[in-house]
Amino acid sequence: MKLRRFGPKRTFEMDWEKAADFLDQLASNRKDDLLDAGQRASVAEIARRIRSGQRAALLADEVGMGKTRIAVALISAVRHAGGRTAIVLPAGLGVQWQKELKLFQPDDQTLLPLRSYDGFVAGFLTEDDAEGSAKHKSKHSEWLKDRRQQRELPKTGWAAEDVLMISHTFAAMRFPKAGDGPAGGWRRELLPNVVRRLARQRRNFMRDSFHDGEIGYVYASRRAARTIADTIIEHDLQDKSELKGALVGDYKWLEADEYKKKILRLIGYGLGQFDLIVVDEAHKARGADSSLSRILGPVSWEAADPFRLGMTATPVELDSGQWIDTLGRISGRDDGLDMTALGDLTEWICGYVDIVKRLQIEELDAPLTDGFVSAATQFQEALRPYVLRRDKRHDPEISGFQEQHGDYRVVEDLTVSPGTEGFTRDWLRRFCAAEALSILPQEDTRVKRARLSVAQGYGFGFAPDADLAEKLQVEEEFEGPQSFWLDTLFGKPADIYTHPAILAAVQLIESYAERNEKVLVFGRFIAPMNALTRILDAREMLRRLRDGQHWPAAKVRDENEPAVLAAMKDPKIHAPAGGITAINQMLTERYKKWSTARRTELARLHREIDALAPKDDVPALLVGFLRQDDDGEELQGDIGPLLEALGDRRERADAPWTGFEILDLFRRLLAELSTDDEQEDNNTLRSRLVVYLQDYSGREGNFARMMSGATLPQTRRLLQSAFNRASSWPMVLLAQSRVGREGLNLHEACRTVVILHAEWNPGIVEQQIGRVDRKGSCWLHDLKSWQENATGEPPRIRIHPVVVSGTYDDHNWQVLKARWMELRAQLHGEVLPKHAKHSATLPEIEALRHRIVAATPNFAPRGIENEQ
Repeated sequence: MKLRRFGPKRTFEMDWEKAADFLDQLASNRKDDLLDAGQRASVAEIARRIRSGQRAALLADEVGMGKTRIAVALISAVRHAGGRTAIVLPAGLGVQWQKELKLFQPDDQTLLPLRSYDGFVAGFLTEDDAEGSAKHKSKHSEWLKDRRQQRELPKTGWAAEDVLMISHTFAAMRFPKAGDGPAGGWRRELLPNVVRRLARQRRNFMRDSFHDGEIGYVYASRRAARTIADTIIEHDLQDKSELKGALVGDYKWLEADEYKKKILRLIGYGLGQFDLIVVDEAHKARGADSSLSRILGPVSWEAADPFRLGMTATPVELDSGQWIDTLGRISGRDDGLDMTALGDLTEWICGYVDIVKRLQIEELDAPLTDGFVSAATQFQEALRPYVLRRDKRHDPEISGFQEQHGDYRVVEDLTVSPGTEGFTRDWLRRFCAAEALSILPQEDTRVKRARLSVAQGYGFGFAPDADLAEKLQVEEEFEGPQSFWLDTLFGKPADIYTHPAILAAVQLIESYAERNEKVLVFGRFIAPMNALTRILDAREMLRRLRDGQHWPAAKVRDENEPAVLAAMKDPKIHAPAGGITAINQMLTERYKKWSTARRTELARLHREIDALAPKDDVPALLVGFLRQDDDGEELQGDIGPLLEALGDRRERADAPWTGFEILDLFRRLLAELSTDDEQEDNNTLRSRLVVYLQDYSGREGNFARMMSGATLPQTRRLLQSAFNRASSWPMVLLAQSRVGREGLNLHEACRTVVILHAEWNPGIVEQQIGRVDRKGSCWLHDLKSWQENATGEPPRIRIHPVVVSGTYDDHNWQVLKARWMELRAQLHGEVLPKHAKHSATLPEIEALRHRIVAATPNFAPRGIENEQ
């Protein structure tokens, strides 16, 4: 098998002066709308720091202020100066980064994030690696071609990519464990082949050691080994102490973790040398042994004069000491060594946090103010060389609003108490039992979980779900007071659809939906989130049946029947008599009528466009998308997503389609997808159109949808796109906290957030709210509309935590609020307790308050830092 070279040898040094000049050009270009004033100031500040010799920065702008755009400006500058960039990020953010990179370079072809060792080795595959039948070889060739076209694999090797995205979890790779004999398989081929190539020896190919399907990866591993060995020789790296440790020893018998430690640095050489390392969500996975730390350690092969840019809106979350972890990560000290210089900052950081706590509870006087001014000055001086941060105080629209109308974000608790509608006596007994159990001494973790779970809507006996534990056997295992209260808690079956918190959330969400406003809901536990999703959908379905409106289903799915039965108990909905059977009959009849009418309309459109096809190529291309099979009720092929995409561009969404209208909108879409630098044919345009339509499902969707860890990436993207369109369902998106809190832009049609389950980490809440509080948000759009009319109260972003008062859930929320206050003091400058805007204060106290506000730490770039 012929081995070809993957990736060029670098023969130059990165010119940082040239990169700084490019950044200055971007910062001075006020006509280009790629960067706003604040972003231009940040870009100019980065250029100044580069010229001063600084090679690390923490971009800590508040959520939604446009950090990615600033980072891409720096990446473009490095590209312009001939350098390479690695972007280390959560893999789910890859598509978003690709879109941002294209804004600065329209022909950008950056690959999707490298996620695994399999993907790394696959980057060295060739079309000739497959063995066996001609059909098998052809299938392999087509697969490889498709992966490259989908921008998952490089065409000429990883080291040839100017910009390379690497997943945070890339270094979590695993290798076969050593058994009774030397560990085999293609995953163990790289290290021994590198060792032998450096020793000018050849490793025999023992075909019997591999399965037939592994042969291609064996060839690719050896090709990777050759590239890595050549790189080591070309850069005289053989004598480096860290590399010597990887190349010595009896690697055949290594345990999996030991093998991985040796191979990570070699993988770094295979990826090539980087001048810029950008770390998105730089606060994640703290600790020297995390996958992210390993990527920033041995996997990232940095040039002689590298720059590290960390990006996070929450560099500190729970502990002020986390500043040191985050700064160490961007300072090249992520391995836990040589942290002395940063460790000296700990005293100043902690001192500032302590005096802010005193400000919140003590009476304001001159000594306390003097202490704050001193601590704040030290805090700012300590972090200023590293941190660059803009927050909403630096946004002129937001600061102007706050000056006139107060806070643009309002937190309003949705308090659930015994007086709340739906809080029955049965539920009151359960809550009382849960609180009684908290007083009794016991160590059984199941009992602890039982009492903690009641308020949050998940728990034993409520629903069969993955996050529920085994049902307690009360009679057999517990005696005395515990047995009594457990029997009260679980004696009667509990219907989760009647949970007071679920019912309260339903009423709140529907009050917004009635005003045609979308709602984003965050929760932690699957069972109550599923219940809320299904009950919202069931109630909307029954309302539409009552009002004679279309519902996109021919029957009630089995798993949704309990929610429908619960919804039918509400007398306001006027559910049809006859139960589920009657509902299914109504749904079937209406869906058939709607489907027939839709097919008739599509046939008419097809004929109209077909008649125009001979005139030019665009109608002919459109006809291909309008073809549909005769069987099946759903839209087939590309027509559903296409009509959905074009529908967003219509002036009147409720008007019947015409052939001329759809053709006109189709031409406009093609014009947007076209470029000026190449000759395009129908195949080129169709390929781009197919990629564009990946954000459209072609189905009408549900009134409420849930996004959890089990939701596929493609489905997440479709949900995000649909939720951002005001005219499309879902109206309510429920996102599991760990899935939806970062990276998703959900701000274009929503300004209301409901927190179903409180977090302990205030940084997570900031990220959750940041999904709707972003540049170009629905709130800003609504504000401009309100300013034109100036009627009623101005719009605001509203946050509704669901809190069951008097329970552990209530305690959780109070702790979170205290931590949230501490976080905002460090990151947002909110150090004084809230007081009424026009409340009277003594002149002396007012003067002290002004001193404190003036001394509050500010890490904004020059040009906007003095505006406050």
